[in-house]
Amino acid sequence: MQTQYINEMLNLPELRIHQILSIDTDELHIDAIPLGDKQSCPCCGSDQDVILKGRNEPRIVRHLPVFGKKTYLHVPSIRMHCNRCETGFVWAYKFVGPKQRYSRLFRSHTVEQALGSTAAHSARMQRVPASTVQRMQEEAIPAEQERIREQAWKEAAASDRLVLGVDDCAIKKGHTYNTGIHNLRGETMLDVISGRKLDDLRAYALQHPDFRQLSPYAVVMDLAPAYHTWISECFPDAIRIADRFHVHGHVIESLQAVRKTVQSTLSPRAKALLKSQHRLLNPPKDTLTEEGQKRLEILLGYSLLLRSVWEWKEAFSVWYDNSPNHAVALLGFDRWCRQGDQIDHVAVRATLKTMRHWKDAIVNYHRCRFTNATVEGRHNRIKAYQRRHYFTRNRSRYIAGILIECNRHRLLD
Repeated sequence: MQTQYINEMLNLPELRIHQILSIDTDELHIDAIPLGDKQSCPCCGSDQDVILKGRNEPRIVRHLPVFGKKTYLHVPSIRMHCNRCETGFVWAYKFVGPKQRYSRLFRSHTVEQALGSTAAHSARMQRVPASTVQRMQEEAIPAEQERIREQAWKEAAASDRLVLGVDDCAIKKGHTYNTGIHNLRGETMLDVISGRKLDDLRAYALQHPDFRQLSPYAVVMDLAPAYHTWISECFPDAIRIADRFHVHGHVIESLQAVRKTVQSTLSPRAKALLKSQHRLLNPPKDTLTEEGQKRLEILLGYSLLLRSVWEWKEAFSVWYDNSPNHAVALLGFDRWCRQGDQIDHVAVRATLKTMRHWKDAIVNYHRCRFTNATVEGRHNRIKAYQRRHYFTRNRSRYIAGILIECNRHRLLD
């Protein structure tokens, strides 16, 4: 193979391939030399008075694989001397850092692999020690996290109609939680707050004035009173939207509560069937298969109460999907609440009480149709990250890893 083609494959314009030293089934060793014959002094910046003083043993640098083989570059370690400032130094290569055995391209490629999986997995792919990959990752994460954070906040601050998403994610379910702040329109995660109580949120706002300087058009969150109080204090002019997924979950819960009541009155065979196929009641009917719709009709035939609550749940989905604007949505919401008033069940009455209390936030969805669906997807990434890294104890390292994991598409920018 001609050496000029090897130069193009290695993507190292500062080097020229001198010869191939050895090649076998697993490794490729290449002798390379720098294209230039002069280099500027690191102290005075001039190359006029720089002279060669000899050579040490050549540096052996691991580079990206070629044809699936581990590739090693043998480059000369040239001693230089500046007569102007009487400084000695060694020839510095751009493709590799000082005193490093892996090229910059190799390190960045290895770190990119490790960010999406684990250090052990990337080590197996690159055939290097896992401790080496972990060390590369630890060195790269702070700078990468800072770059991503700066870019995400800059985009959020410059957005004309910024829509924020606020939701909590469990570190240990039922015990410890984090709160994530998301730019829904820009599809980025801005920051992670330790805790989800009102005092934690207020403390964050005091410590981060750049958050208070945002001017969101709308903020999407669940029905937690702490979030709504906090957002109304920080951004009184923003539209507060109750997340559709969480709101619909309250209606689903009341439907399942009625199902359990009905289930206890049925025959053993019908009871077993309703219990085993209760999930057919949750999704909209038109999303089910033809077979699923037939089985659903069998379940609804067990009780008029169950059918009436299911129809009430279906009407709520229709209201969400078909309300053309905010004014019509207000009328439709009141009509849906009156439909629920006709159902005599404690779970339905409790749900209606909650819905009427949060009426403005629920109906505001039709002023700005955003949900926290992407946020829930990021929660899955966070949980996968926690399992891979065994719940990193270093708080700053943990947050940096989450921000990179949730904004991974920004690595390609």
